[in-house]
Amino acid sequence: MKSDTIISELVVLDLEAEDSEDFFRKMSDKLVEKGYVKESFYEAICKREAEFPTALPIEPESVAIPHTDPKHINQAFIAPVRLKKSIKFCEMGANDIVHDVRFVFMLGIKNPEEQIELLQLLVDNLQDEELMRKLNEANTVDEYMAALITMKGFEA
Repeated sequence: MKSDTIISELVVLDLEAEDSEDFFRKMSDKLVEKGYVKESFYEAICKREAEFPTALPIEPESVAIPHTDPKHINQAFIAPVRLKKSIKFCEMGANDIVHDVRFVFMLGIKNPEEQIELLQLLVDNLQDEELMRKLNEANTVDEYMAALITMKGFEA
């Protein structure tokens, strides 16, 4: 997987969001403005999250990896977001289990065949306590990106 899919202009640190819908609105607006997604993205990501939730109860911290169909994506991306305060996301495969999530990795996948590999790479890396510590402690987008580009399985 190419590390240039992790887009520094889409990194958001300490985003304030009331809930997942508010989060999706704020990020969708940014992604539309930057040309990464179509106007249909917000509605599509909310609908998909409701049907197929994306929170993962991994250690050291639960994360969410929301994504939707390629037809709503203009350009492939990973938008890494650290929330100021955690918000609730339902667990992947279990709509009745809710997790507090501060780290969200929104995916814009153009090639559906890459989806499983990308999700697995992220899950494997986000269980690394040292990586999560660096993401927690990063004060700037550059520091956040420096930690992210060290993830295993992402080549330059």
